[in-house]
Amino acid sequence: MAADSVYVWRGFRAAGSSASDFSAFLGSVFVPACALLQPQVGLCAYLPCLVPEDGKPGGAPDQTALMFWADPGAHDRAARAIAVRIYQHLHGDAYDMVRSHTPEVPTSFDSGTGLTRDQPVHLLDGPADWMLGSTRHVVGARPDGVTAPDFLTSIGAYGASVCSAAPSGVDAALLVAGDDYAAVWIHDPRDGVDLSAAVVGFLAHVEPILDTEPARVSLGGQLWDDWPGLDLTAQPCLNIQFDRPDGASPHAQP
Repeated sequence: MAADSVYVWRGFRAAGSSASDFSAFLGSVFVPACALLQPQVGLCAYLPCLVPEDGKPGGAPDQTALMFWADPGAHDRAARAIAVRIYQHLHGDAYDMVRSHTPEVPTSFDSGTGLTRDQPVHLLDGPADWMLGSTRHVVGARPDGVTAPDFLTSIGAYGASVCSAAPSGVDAALLVAGDDYAAVWIHDPRDGVDLSAAVVGFLAHVEPILDTEPARVSLGGQLWDDWPGLDLTAQPCLNIQFDRPDGASPHAQP
């Protein structure tokens, strides 16, 4: 998967929706729908994560997700399929789409210009298979006493350090920062690798909210099964395992 073939989602739950209702909807409908409907049209990896309420400032998202596609254009082509359009219309049932409407496609990080608020960046330019291997995901809040501009600068300095000297074995990294939070994803192609040391530099600039390795799980049911979905309260951060059909794309009409 190319470094720029990912959509970096930061979702804010809809007004009036409780954290428990939000988690239940994502686990029973939204996350399974994504993993069941979109691999047929080019989805190659999906890492959704609920962000804990404890210590989370109002400007931090309620959910993050990485959605990797077969190539940078596959996401847009996927919308030609009605199954994908159905899935896309589920967003309004869960999210405040005004707050959640931030840039999703990462750009290559430029250490000369630093980070732009809410613009995700990939710190390493090579391809990586994020469904496999090991991943570390960290979300942190802006520390008290640090201004938003200084926070963005400090997170950018961390990004520059990864670009200049990537942690041993790491083949991919994604980074994004807003006024009140920052998030990083680190990937190593080897299974079972402890990547805690690879995020020490990031943790030095934030108040940690989430620091975890997404659990690799397979769905327990299919579209027509009697199945309640996923319990995201038990496992809030996942790397969904699914089949990736060869040449997946919207089907041409005969």
